[in-house]
Amino acid sequence: MKRTLFCLVAIGPIMGAPQNTPPPLAARDLVPFRVGAAAELRMPVAVPRGYAVVIGISSYQGLPKEDKLPFAEKDAENVYSTLISKEAGNIEYENVKKLIGPDATLKNIRSALEDWLPSKAQANDRVIVFFVGHGIVDSTGKGYLAPFDVDLSRIDQTGYPMERLGQVLSQNVKASWKVLLVDACHSGQITVNSTLERVNESLRGLPQGVLTLTSSHASENSFEDPALAGGNGVFSYYLVRGWLGDADVDPADGKVTADELVSYVKREVRSYARKQGRQQNPWDSGYFPDDLILGYSQQRRIQIGAQLPELENGSVIVEVNLDSVEVSMDGQRIGIANSTAHLKIPGLASGVHRVQGARMGYDPVSVEINVVPGTTQTVSLRFLHPRILKPAAKAYYDEGEEIWTRSKANAVDLSRAADRFSKAMKEDASFSAAALGLCRVQQAQNKTEDALKSCSKAVQVDSDYVEARTQYGILLLDTGDQQEAVRQLQRSATQDSQNPFVRSLFAEALYEVDRPKEAEAEADQAIRLDGSSAQAYLVRADARRVQKKFEEAAVDYHRALQLQEFGSGFLKVAGYWGLGTGMLKHRSGRRVLYRSQAAAAYFGLCACDKEGNDYHRAITNCKKALAMDRDDPDTYFLLAELYAELFNQDSRREYLLRTKENLEATLRVSPDLDKAPQLRLQLKEVNERLGQVR
Repeated sequence: MKRTLFCLVAIGPIMGAPQNTPPPLAARDLVPFRVGAAAELRMPVAVPRGYAVVIGISSYQGLPKEDKLPFAEKDAENVYSTLISKEAGNIEYENVKKLIGPDATLKNIRSALEDWLPSKAQANDRVIVFFVGHGIVDSTGKGYLAPFDVDLSRIDQTGYPMERLGQVLSQNVKASWKVLLVDACHSGQITVNSTLERVNESLRGLPQGVLTLTSSHASENSFEDPALAGGNGVFSYYLVRGWLGDADVDPADGKVTADELVSYVKREVRSYARKQGRQQNPWDSGYFPDDLILGYSQQRRIQIGAQLPELENGSVIVEVNLDSVEVSMDGQRIGIANSTAHLKIPGLASGVHRVQGARMGYDPVSVEINVVPGTTQTVSLRFLHPRILKPAAKAYYDEGEEIWTRSKANAVDLSRAADRFSKAMKEDASFSAAALGLCRVQQAQNKTEDALKSCSKAVQVDSDYVEARTQYGILLLDTGDQQEAVRQLQRSATQDSQNPFVRSLFAEALYEVDRPKEAEAEADQAIRLDGSSAQAYLVRADARRVQKKFEEAAVDYHRALQLQEFGSGFLKVAGYWGLGTGMLKHRSGRRVLYRSQAAAAYFGLCACDKEGNDYHRAITNCKKALAMDRDDPDTYFLLAELYAELFNQDSRREYLLRTKENLEATLRVSPDLDKAPQLRLQLKEVNERLGQVR
């Protein structure tokens, strides 16, 4: 008998989420919209599947502080958020590679552009590459994009050649529609040869089969403006505004085409620069279909009337009488306005726009304004009266909160708490805190669909209610809607960037959508804010493990266990939330939360030990994980794989019996998992071998 038993299927998680990839759009479907056809406006549009690489670098590893680009990374984050927005780029989250700051190394840029992108994009897809940072030129006139780790003494070895970028996009990437957006001509001549003229000239030789739009041409500088909507690069700002719909004018049909976006950005950047006494003219090249869809909003498409807006654009200044007011326009979040810092929104398509303001504790304020071409208008959002709760609603809420706080997942208590929160909502439909309270209780009752509706209601009432949005994100994680969970938790993290709990949840969401590098970076931020966050260490450990950083992951797993043992700050916070992030579906107090996280940490250590071929220590850690959670199929499966490895080394009957036991346990706790048929075949093979081994 051969000593090799079998090759178990790759380790978990066993029940992977299905990938929802939209079908590619055939070229014949790209039919120009006929103005005035109202029926067509109500019909959905098939948008080509998209892939994107977003690169942004403000501070460089080897460059002096004076060469820093203050808003480059913010610009990249804004473009990234726009690309994944359902009301703009419509690209699935997992289809965008984001390299920001220290992540934008030459190695990572090469990997994203030369390996990942060509391996993913197919013929009918659209591909977008965005770069904001420094461009450099060597002594021979050859141009490069400057990665984070560029060495100016070895530009040819540490810069990314623009010529190579053109080759990759034109020859290696299969997509029919390819767009390159470059903002690389900033002030500051970082090498003798890197004049604005030579950097711009190096961008002119890119292949004509790629639509290329650069931030400026000739000897012009691409400038950043700290006064532009809180600080932005002008080119990137208008890219985002155009993508969000302001470029949708010719015709106005809910789709932002390449032609519309290019025309809008060139016009608005040129106009804005001129008003500031500067000169900046974006430059485009390459052949592309005018109706190439770069962005799409079904909501905007439905709302558009027969009258097309004029091509010229206007600006709005939003002033408020309170601090920390979240401002939106036409349903799209713009930013935060304060009583002493107005928010300027330039580059708006002419016509009627709705400006909305949200401030916790106040009714939302909404003002309609008719934007006139070439003008700047001021909108005042006045929050005059705090939202007054009805006494009966407040009494019901207080009673429900008291019951919930002392609840130990007792069905009677949960039912009573739900009743009080529901009555509070009936008394006052705008009571967002009651909606959140009801959401938590319903989740504890395993009424997940009802909980989602309640949390959604809380967010609708108060869009700046970070706590409600975060709980909503947690629920979405639990129900498997990871993409929407990422969007909600990303917004929570933006609204409350100094909250380590929210940042750790966002990190977990990133991990769930298979973005471990970004999850690791977000967990880093959570740990910097709170070094006692066991959850942040646990997520970072998982993210490092799947990146094969096993030693670093093991350190983080041990740290997570230590923090839980001595009372993690995260545990105190999470107990209030009623569940322990996406890993827990039921509220049953601190003990179960501790057990769940401890089980996850021991499972991670087991997996790391397996990769290090220390099978006996791995088995010990897996058994500790099962002591915490007896119903985890992943741990049973990993144990089966470990015993199989030991049997392959030393054909002991005991190892084969343990393999059998753990395969049976895997199938017992999850009989309907996707790989069950394969595991049953392997179990059959084990039983056959047992008859041959003494």
